[in-house]
Amino acid sequence: MRKYIDKQIQEAISLRKTHKYSFKTLAKITGIPANTIRGWCKDEVMGTRWDTLLISNERKRQDHKDSEKMAVNRIKSIDKNLAKVLAALIYWCEGTKYPSENRVTFINSDPKLSKLFLELLRKAFPIDESRLRVHLQIHDTHKFGDIREYWSKLLSIPESQFIKPTITKPNGGKHRTNYLGTCSIRYTNFKVQLKLIGIYEEFANRFLKD
Repeated sequence: MRKYIDKQIQEAISLRKTHKYSFKTLAKITGIPANTIRGWCKDEVMGTRWDTLLISNERKRQDHKDSEKMAVNRIKSIDKNLAKVLAALIYWCEGTKYPSENRVTFINSDPKLSKLFLELLRKAFPIDESRLRVHLQIHDTHKFGDIREYWSKLLSIPESQFIKPTITKPNGGKHRTNYLGTCSIRYTNFKVQLKLIGIYEEFANRFLKD
């Protein structure tokens, strides 16, 4: 008498083909011994062992990335005070400091981080949108009009508030995949810059006490 029905066999083979799960992982998912599943799959075209290893490693990396997401999910909402702290900490890492500049200037090539900083800044402080400016550093292989339109929509800043870009040649002729330029968000407000600096300094002093 057969121990496993055709449906169980086909599901195990399908999981192996589709997701490239290791036999050990398939055993945990299905409750069927790894060697049994290996026998079912021996005549199937599954790709190379290297393919399976690459997918398995990527899955492990994703599991690690997902493992602490509850820390974010426990934050029910971002109020003005939390927005101030988060904006200040990001600015500490990527913003210009007084006295080298006396305005808020945030520079980064990561669109998501740039948008996050600006949205936090907007939530934290009453921003005069007309005083926002954007400067882009792009490669000579880019179409400035297209790149400007992308950043304008992303940041919700009119294209009329973008200043003349800096255009450079890629170093060594190499091109970064999906590189959309380096974006400098500028807000001409000396007081807001000092407030951001004061917040991150106070944060550091509080948690780095001797």
